[in-house]
Amino acid sequence: MATQKKAPAKKTATPKKKAPAAKKTAAKKGPATKKAAAKKKPAAKKSAAPRAHEKVALVTGACGFAGSHMTDLLVEKGYHVIATDLDGTDRKFVNPSAEFIPADITSPESLRPLFSKKPAIVFHPAAVFDYEAPWDLCERVNVGGMKNMCEASLDSGVKRLLLFSTVSVYGYPKPEELPVREDNAKRPGTNYERSKWMQEETAVEYAARGLPTSIVRPAPLYGPRNVYGMATILFLMAKFPILPFPVNLDNRMVGVNVRDVCSAALFLVDKQEAIGEAYNVIDNSSYTMREFAEHVCPLMGVKILPIFIPRELFFLFGNQVADISRSVGKIFHTRPFVEKDMVYYLKAIYSFSNDKLRSLGFEFQYPDLLEGLTDTIQWYRENHYLDRRELWTKVFERV
Repeated sequence: MATQKKAPAKKTATPKKKAPAAKKTAAKKGPATKKAAAKKKPAAKKSAAPRAHEKVALVTGACGFAGSHMTDLLVEKGYHVIATDLDGTDRKFVNPSAEFIPADITSPESLRPLFSKKPAIVFHPAAVFDYEAPWDLCERVNVGGMKNMCEASLDSGVKRLLLFSTVSVYGYPKPEELPVREDNAKRPGTNYERSKWMQEETAVEYAARGLPTSIVRPAPLYGPRNVYGMATILFLMAKFPILPFPVNLDNRMVGVNVRDVCSAALFLVDKQEAIGEAYNVIDNSSYTMREFAEHVCPLMGVKILPIFIPRELFFLFGNQVADISRSVGKIFHTRPFVEKDMVYYLKAIYSFSNDKLRSLGFEFQYPDLLEGLTDTIQWYRENHYLDRRELWTKVFERV
């Protein structure tokens, strides 16, 4: 699922001053408890056909983080939603009001039942999101799957296809390029980033062929149900009752609430000027890593031990720990304790402009990162994702 990681690489059909207080609705979407959610039966396939007046939308990766939130939003807005993901994928977060039809985006044949429903709009967050995924997997799912979705959408007369991409396509921006705007140079480095950029190129190609496409490029996503991406940083911090933290790190944390990404995708559906265009989706805040840590750690029951360590030495140490974690993970078939892309994310100096999106009149529900994270961490607590013993147990789980 878009932009954002990180269970084992998934082949699913499936990222200033404080702004005014944000609306706090998204945090209420999750189940009452994690254990209760695990017992929840798969969302039943909705039997009723869409009524004549209903707008029909298709959402890929509907069992995942962004896909499930996109489905929720569309149901709230009165759409008849065709939700899809791989058959057998856990459906506990799929909105029961959606019509679930399993499919594999790498198989054109399996897409036919989806498009027989004549969706007017396709939202495509489904992707392999793993910075360490092999190229053949990224190419088959992200690139090949995108081409299959575009071809089926074009044949079916879809009125708009919204691709969920990522700001990772910019790679490491140069200092003079900040803040990064949509026309900045693209320097995708990992297999995942290259495949996402190729997805975008495919979207533009099909726009020229008559399929109206638009692209959202989210910053690292956060929100209820997220267990990868920015969540891996939070879960790493939550493992320790006392966390030594370099107080001299002045890198900026960037992010966006998943609800805002989904709202932006829906917002662009009616914008003719958005056809063939890409939009950065990032909130309005600007916090240093220290400000980030000082806010989230107390919410997770973690005390910060302030330390001073030269910036380059800190990241050199982080890279070495990530390399060791990767080697140990390969031996014992577990996820790395510290993942390379986490160090990559923390090391990079990021700053992105959302002016292009806001110039169309879009407004964020969660314009402030720390306020949005407060709601998200509350959801983690309520659903027992921050249990320290369980977090350490997961380190040794085989993948």
